[in-house]
Amino acid sequence: MEKVMDQKINLTLEEIVTISPKFMQKLKFLSDKERKYLMCLKASNSQEQPTTQELIIQDKMNYSCPVGMLEVSVGQEGQIVNTLVDTGSELCIIPEVELIKARLPIRVLNRRLRGIGGHSTAIVGLSENTILVLPSGDERMIHFFVARGLVHTVIGRPFLADNGIRLEHSQ
Repeated sequence: MEKVMDQKINLTLEEIVTISPKFMQKLKFLSDKERKYLMCLKASNSQEQPTTQELIIQDKMNYSCPVGMLEVSVGQEGQIVNTLVDTGSELCIIPEVELIKARLPIRVLNRRLRGIGGHSTAIVGLSENTILVLPSGDERMIHFFVARGLVHTVIGRPFLADNGIRLEHSQ
């Protein structure tokens, strides 16, 4: 067992994050507390070249960690929707326009959701027990929060965990 534990394995950051969402949360937590400097920007005019102080990443430039897009069908009518699979998202979200196209029932809510980047999105409802057909043909039930505005349809951690879905990366 000691030889096995001493083995070195090369993993990409993407593979580590896929294996452990808690690692990604810890990484986000640590990165929020530190200043980060980018030394890769170049300007053709040296007077326009930003200083190191100007290159500090602002808190509002954080993003989620999506792992891919899936084309799924939603609702009784089988409306095709491109969804973003995000293992870090605590919610499953569908835009109001997609909900209307799919003719899904809605329970009206009036909430605001603050995203990881600091932006605010209006949550106008909840579509419960919605039929979702995965590319494999498997039919599952999902609860979508309905968002107003320009947002992606997101399949988040609750759906993945409830259905025991594991993500595998072939490349």
